Amino acid sequence: MEMKVKVLDIEAGTNIALMSDDDARERGLFAADRVCLSKLGGSSASSGKDEKQLIAILDISSNFIEKGTIGIFSEAARRLGLKNDEKIFVTMAEKPASQEFIKKKMDKKELEEVEIRRIIEEMMKGMLSDIELSSFIASVYINGLTDNETIYLTDAIVDSGERLILDKHPIADKHCTGGVAGNRTTMIVVPIVAAAGAYIPKTSSRAITSAAGTADTMEVLAPVSLSIKELERVVLNCHGCMVWGGGLNLAAADDKLIKIRNPLRLDPRGMLLASILAKKKSVDAEYVVVDIPVGRGNKITNIKAAEKLAQDFLNIGSKLGMKIEVLLTDGNGPIGRGVGPALECRDVLQVMQGNGPRDLKDKSCKLAGALLELTEIAEKGRGEFIAKDILESGKAYAKLKEIIEHQGGNPDVRVDDLPIGSVKHAVKSNAEGRIQFIDNKIISKIARAAGAPKNKGAGIYLHVERGDKIVKEQVLFEIFAESEAKLDFALDVLKRESPIELEQFILKCVQ
Repeated sequence: MEMKVKVLDIEAGTNIALMSDDDARERGLFAADRVCLSKLGGSSASSGKDEKQLIAILDISSNFIEKGTIGIFSEAARRLGLKNDEKIFVTMAEKPASQEFIKKKMDKKELEEVEIRRIIEEMMKGMLSDIELSSFIASVYINGLTDNETIYLTDAIVDSGERLILDKHPIADKHCTGGVAGNRTTMIVVPIVAAAGAYIPKTSSRAITSAAGTADTMEVLAPVSLSIKELERVVLNCHGCMVWGGGLNLAAADDKLIKIRNPLRLDPRGMLLASILAKKKSVDAEYVVVDIPVGRGNKITNIKAAEKLAQDFLNIGSKLGMKIEVLLTDGNGPIGRGVGPALECRDVLQVMQGNGPRDLKDKSCKLAGALLELTEIAEKGRGEFIAKDILESGKAYAKLKEIIEHQGGNPDVRVDDLPIGSVKHAVKSNAEGRIQFIDNKIISKIARAAGAPKNKGAGIYLHVERGDKIVKEQVLFEIFAESEAKLDFALDVLKRESPIELEQFILKCVQ
């Protein structure tokens, strides 16, 4: 049937079409049925890049859309190159083959490579609803993935987007499983490894539940939304980069899967491994160091779970052709002093200039050293020493400035130039003793309430660390915000939850 188009400015993450109840009833269509949308030839809106046909999931309305008109959500309209009042041909489409494969996984059966590829391909075409994708992820969460399924999923995610092909060696990368406030090691590791001669095209995420991701922090210094061509240029010129992975079309399927996983924070083992390793494989990484922080209040709280995950990384990485080393690190508290994009950036610049938090410097050199040994730039046992030498000599700082400039930032930025929030509040102790524990989750929650990571200058600056002896009225940390309202939000969180424990007791904070 031929219908008139109404473009609906709604982003759904998949192809959605909206039809009137009358049109649907006349044609025997129901909500969640698939329809094939075929663009008619000769339209002024068409271009060589537009698709001519796609499958959309049908929604039905009794009064929002008029009879004879079909509403097309933004994604589908863009892909077909449609404008309002154009005519398209609408027919009923078969259900996607993936439905049977998802049911198969729900029945605890192992999927073949072709079946996993079909699920990812149909997801990328917008043919699967959020309910179907949620069912797939839930089935993986409950039943797990075999090593073979994990490899198939990784390869399918890689093939869903573009790839960075540098034709250079060695290509290194790093990943942290997260959960530690601050911990901005990537911005120190990348310049060290790049200055040593390896290539390290680092794509990073933005914060989801933390106060900042590497991309949020690097964005204080330079643009992080680069195209593949721009990424290639930066890496070939500088040996390294730090960009936002979501701004690229690398491992594109992963972003869609993460969107479905996030509401319930589901991280099925096989899907987590596939997500991480697909991003590494998409930039042709040969050598990868994985940082798994372990500790109370972290994503991974016990050593046995961390060791199991580490072994999974080694096994799957090897089968994918990557040489991987895993470091189990202390995740019992924040790394560095700043928590929030500009405050974390301040820590990084200070470390690069020979000062800054000692724990951030030491951990960064440890990770960089592991990569230098893995790539055989450094002899076994000498990597951390060489990494520190590169850092302390100023070569790493020079490399960071070079990367900032090639990504479009100001290489001469000073610590005092960073956009720290103008509204602040000092949180003091009302007791004395020794600090036993600083809670990563609560620190991040307070920093986010203050406006981080959206407000670059918002966050927390810690004046103490675990093991410090403190006295009454000593400043424990400062909260920075860009408005009084945001500071009030942060103080409200602080009233409910204290991030610091003192000698077995919850430390009450004087505001």
